[in-house]
Amino acid sequence: MADEMHSRLTEKRRTLIMLPILLSAFLAALNETLLNVAFPQLMSSLNVTTSTIQWLSTTYMLTIGIIVPIVAFLLQSIKTKPLFLSAMLIFTIGTISGAISQTFLALLISRIVQGIGAGILLTMIMGVIIEIYPVAKRGAAMGTGIMVVVFAPAIGPTVSGIVLQYLNWHWLFFMVIPFAIVAAIFGIRTIENVTTLTKPRIDVLSIALSTIGFGGLIFGISVSESSGFNTTVLISLVCGIIGLVIFIKRQFRLVQPLLQLQTFRYPMFSLGIIIIFITFMIPIATSIILPIILQRVMGLTPIVTGLALLPGNIFSLVAALIAGRLFDRIGAKKIAIAGYFVLIVGLFCLSRVSLSTTLFQVIVFHCCILISIQFITIPIQTNSLNQLPNEYNTHGVGISNTALQLGGAFGSAIFIGLMGAIEGNELASVKNPTIYQTHSAVVSSAGYAFLAALAFVLIGLVLVFFIKNDKKTRVITLNTDGE
Repeated sequence: MADEMHSRLTEKRRTLIMLPILLSAFLAALNETLLNVAFPQLMSSLNVTTSTIQWLSTTYMLTIGIIVPIVAFLLQSIKTKPLFLSAMLIFTIGTISGAISQTFLALLISRIVQGIGAGILLTMIMGVIIEIYPVAKRGAAMGTGIMVVVFAPAIGPTVSGIVLQYLNWHWLFFMVIPFAIVAAIFGIRTIENVTTLTKPRIDVLSIALSTIGFGGLIFGISVSESSGFNTTVLISLVCGIIGLVIFIKRQFRLVQPLLQLQTFRYPMFSLGIIIIFITFMIPIATSIILPIILQRVMGLTPIVTGLALLPGNIFSLVAALIAGRLFDRIGAKKIAIAGYFVLIVGLFCLSRVSLSTTLFQVIVFHCCILISIQFITIPIQTNSLNQLPNEYNTHGVGISNTALQLGGAFGSAIFIGLMGAIEGNELASVKNPTIYQTHSAVVSSAGYAFLAALAFVLIGLVLVFFIKNDKKTRVITLNTDGE
């Protein structure tokens, strides 16, 4: 079926099929960071704290992380065009709802709906590419797909800053709607049903367990930063841990698991996933913290804030290209180690930010962070997937994408929650804090958040030294009970 598809489709047809999918994925990825510059405005408009506002980012990424494992089932159960149009409809409904939201709860629900559609759209890229491109052309196609997904969140803060300079935060949603409609219309005209339908059986219990597991852990971690380990937090964490344990054991027992965890029999794949998870805790949290500092402390306008973050995003794209080429020459280990050392320097400098820190210094530190992230994640992710046999490739991609999204969600929950808690504690003892005291509390809390991030990064650095560049590694034997 795949060979017949490859020979039937011309290069022009492949391009026409991919264009609406790439455009929709661009919009989905753009929304990961589009609201970050608006957080100070949203905090004021919706009357919520730093710890609360970060849920708009965390929930979006968490929803994508939960949806990604389900998409493999959807691709095998629903034809390509109906699945794409359904995802676009869900994403557009969430976007319209966000545009007209007047309360934090309404906006949060809108982000969840957006995230469901976004998770399907972002994962469809790789699934469709595998179906319509022959092996000889698949690498270049995947490279294009990855670049689109990387570029979108990179320019999110800049686009947001420009919009907020002249309009309010509602327009961050309104402006996406026309592009979503264009992508849907384009998809109706050009997308073909290219995926092979095998109609696998969906395990509803696995979906529920993964939702409880991941959701419980992230909710518990976020709330604990501001409320301490109260009964609600403990119940949430316990439910999350139990849910994940049962979910994992169930996947090993199912004939058609939601996530093919047999991929973790390959040590270098497993190690790579852990490193990816740890590393991707950093960039999303950083993209939230820095706009808060630049606007609330330095007094920059949204447009200047967005432009200040642009150099780091541009260098990030260049770094992605360089990292991919270096991997082919020297493998993952050396590149990732160099990336971690740059990341450590950048985080340490950001943890020392004070009221006297200049805008230029913040820009330089931000560049260090984003460049190093690419030098770590791209070679490690590629090296990890190289360890798997062909039949596990799609499962490996799904697990890797899940690790990226969940890493971003956990990072936002931990570091932004910590920042909000420390800021609140420092100002709690002051009845009428002055502007100086408020700014000092924001900078101090951000410093502690970056120090916490630095602790995780040091763990990642240690793990990288165990990476091997071999394409074939020892397989760990797992029985069906997952023991």
